[in-house]
Amino acid sequence: MNITVIGTGYVGLVCGSCLADLGHKVTCIDISISKIRALQEGKIPFFEPGLEEKIKKGVLNHKLNFTNSYKIGCKNNIFFLCLDTPSLKSGAADLSKVFSAVDSIIENISSDSIVINKSTVPLGTTKKIEKKFLKAKDYIIDVCSNPEFLREGTAIKDFMDPERIIIGSQSESVIRTMKKIYHPINKKRNKKIFMSVESAELTKYAANCFLATKISFMNEISILAETHGGNIHEIREGIGSDSRIGSSFLYAGLGFGGSCFPKDLKALIYEQKKLNLKPGLVENTLQINQRQLEVFYKKIAHFYKNQLSQTNLFIWGLSFKPNTDDIRESVAIKLIKKLSPKVNSLTLYDPLAIANSKKALSNLSNVKFTRNQYLNFHKANGLIICTETKDYADPIISELQKLKDKVIFDGRNILDKNKIEANNILYQGIGI
Repeated sequence: MNITVIGTGYVGLVCGSCLADLGHKVTCIDISISKIRALQEGKIPFFEPGLEEKIKKGVLNHKLNFTNSYKIGCKNNIFFLCLDTPSLKSGAADLSKVFSAVDSIIENISSDSIVINKSTVPLGTTKKIEKKFLKAKDYIIDVCSNPEFLREGTAIKDFMDPERIIIGSQSESVIRTMKKIYHPINKKRNKKIFMSVESAELTKYAANCFLATKISFMNEISILAETHGGNIHEIREGIGSDSRIGSSFLYAGLGFGGSCFPKDLKALIYEQKKLNLKPGLVENTLQINQRQLEVFYKKIAHFYKNQLSQTNLFIWGLSFKPNTDDIRESVAIKLIKKLSPKVNSLTLYDPLAIANSKKALSNLSNVKFTRNQYLNFHKANGLIICTETKDYADPIISELQKLKDKVIFDGRNILDKNKIEANNILYQGIGI
């Protein structure tokens, strides 16, 4: 099928390259000329395992091309909207890019079409898009909701082998088309779940907010565990063994970041307030997450007390999660900004996110970056771990012993406390 994907951000490039890999002929549109030129030259604006190879394959097979022209893109009659919807100051989702794309489709459309919205949008947005398309009176344009559930670091697998494909539409013709688009993915078992557009829109928010709630719940329990001598690892195993709860997203730590959880929580809270609903679990989830950073910072500050200003600290992990260079809403970056005015120096290491972090922290004079995980460890007082990158979980003990104060603040609880302390290194985790 001939498909146009609008937006060449994270979702757009993954969606476009994977659709091309499924055999469809895909045109990706972005209004940024420089971004399109870079993509045409094979330059990917961010890191995602397997994505560069997938894009090169699509281009080589003439299944994938890039343009900034809606006139070219609108020669097709199937459109995927893959545009970011960041938070406004109010917490509401910024839908300006989505509606701008809709206006551009209206201006250039050349046949009856289907518009498939993958962007994360509040309840009622699909209906608003449908109303705008009524302006294109010469053509019939059906709109459906098809939210994405991609995880950074495993996005290709998530698209090609999804747990579910949510499709919000009551149109039989749209449903038939969506079945054809996803048919190669759906051969072994049915993964498609059809529902109303409103249910599909809310399913996306509900999924992310529920996962975020599990994290915040464990972080709240971790404070009780640490205060009363419990161990959050044992508690996680105890409750995770209950099939009604499940073992995923039960890890206490610094809290969640990224481009999805914080903004989706804020958007849902905004919608609740707009409807004059009382704040509840979703708002508390966000508040606990924001508080967790302060809890961890105080742990470091309390250890050093009046010596904090003379302290040199080494930090592992800058991205919001492992296996990505994405620092959007990264708790590590927030911690660094909080620590920097209080300490003598910070040395930062991350296998992927240094370039993005340099831009975000360019105004901090006592911050330096390294691509050597153990560079001058003997000059650092202590180590802080901010992401659960696999390499951090099995460190070189002889290097750790070079730390002046022989202390590690493990913000992700990935180290073996007994092993660390058996080597005369003080371990400070969360809820342990």
